Amino acid sequence: MLLRGRWLYLLLGAVVLILYVRLFARGPMTPPELVEQAMGKPAPQATFWEQELDPAKVLTMLQEKPKLALVLGVLMSLTIGLGISGVVLSVWAVFRRRLPHLFRYRSQLPRAWSLEGLSRIVVLLVLLASLLPFVHISLMAWGSVRLADPHLWSVLSMVILDGLVLLVVWGFASTKEPSPFAALGLSWHRSARAAAQGLVGYTVIFPWVFGLLWLIVRLCQQFGIEPPLEPIHELLFVEERDLIVGLSLVLACGLGPVAEEVFFRGILFTAVRKYTSRLVAMLVSGALFAVVHTNLIGFLPILILGCLLADLYERTGSLLGPIAVHVLHNTLLVSLGFTLKELLV
Repeated sequence: MLLRGRWLYLLLGAVVLILYVRLFARGPMTPPELVEQAMGKPAPQATFWEQELDPAKVLTMLQEKPKLALVLGVLMSLTIGLGISGVVLSVWAVFRRRLPHLFRYRSQLPRAWSLEGLSRIVVLLVLLASLLPFVHISLMAWGSVRLADPHLWSVLSMVILDGLVLLVVWGFASTKEPSPFAALGLSWHRSARAAAQGLVGYTVIFPWVFGLLWLIVRLCQQFGIEPPLEPIHELLFVEERDLIVGLSLVLACGLGPVAEEVFFRGILFTAVRKYTSRLVAMLVSGALFAVVHTNLIGFLPILILGCLLADLYERTGSLLGPIAVHVLHNTLLVSLGFTLKELLV
């Protein structure tokens, strides 16, 4: 199999090394004037966190835009409902002594993945990702001046990277028995149960995760630290161009959650779990999941979410449950963000 042959990795490694040596010898790959020409307008001066809501302005806007008021009402009702339900379920689990039962179940994970397979996938993805800047250079050299726009290339590169994750993982899974779908936990006959358990679990952690995030943000503001936005959130909340916003939505609410669940739960968690305890595997996969989001402020909340998704996968054996929860979580965050963005206009 080509993906398992050492020559593929050696060849890619040599190509990457040669290209980067030549790149550093020649200097910057994108002249500043080319970026300015592609952007066509200066970047926004105020950051997302620096803007403030004006209650009078918000009330007037809601009166003038009933659809926006309806969306805001639905989102607020959903958020409050999840918060109250999560607290009630948490208290019920404590008083009914249900918490010990969460740790008593038989693992349903497929045993198809090992640390060797995980290492090959990671190395191959790192090498392929290292070639993306040169794809960028080539496209600009062929006349695609718009791709000098850092925001457009940022979202395109993330779409390409997630696509590569799915292709590489599927290439390795296609050799697994009894089928690549079974190796990745894409089992439809357990999907309804997995989705139901995932919804309950997400409801339970919802108030604590968002409460923790709110506390961290408040502490940052208290000490004069500006909470950074993840690149995808910056594209969604700062950008106005339809193409970039549309691609960002597809990435945040569709392609991204699928690719991340396939890699972090389907491959990484399963491989580490094969050699360690459930808790260690959850923490390792959850921590790496949080790290790749490049958001130190949200590290702990993302870690908790990652642990929940890993636990859900082991409990049900279906990756469709974690995918559904991840899509729900991202869609809720994006919807709240876009609504807040409209109120700040």
